[in-house]
Amino acid sequence: SWVRRTPRAAHRASLAGVAVAAALLLAACGGGGNDGSVTIGVSIGGGPYYDSPVEQGGDLSLAIHAGESLTLDAGEPVIWTLYVANSAVAGGALVRYAGVDITATTLSSSAVAIDTYAAYPLYTPVSITMVATSTIDSANVATVDILITD
Repeated sequence: SWVRRTPRAAHRASLAGVAVAAALLLAACGGGGNDGSVTIGVSIGGGPYYDSPVEQGGDLSLAIHAGESLTLDAGEPVIWTLYVANSAVAGGALVRYAGVDITATTLSSSAVAIDTYAAYPLYTPVSITMVATSTIDSANVATVDILITD
């Protein structure tokens, strides 16, 4: 059967077609280009760290002084896990370990800040680890090992 379309109906039909095409294109490319790969950018004291970013599957080791802060940003939603003394600690935590206060603060779905403080000189350096796990594909992880020194 033949249906006569008014200009308004034709406009609505073309907009619906564009919306369907856009939805199909986004679905084909994984939702706008976010493929679940994890790349962590690191900044210490507000400045970029020269060895970052850490690519997925990668591991970066760095040292900071007690009292310094650093920011880790994966650029996409991740689950951050802080490990202190090989024990996982939930995000947004304050941990006191071996003379160091370590505070992990969630800044966004992709970023976390790590603040450190020691009231007295450290007897020995303290190692912590931050692991970012993609919320899109949990097989995609990146790790930052942090040594806290005097």
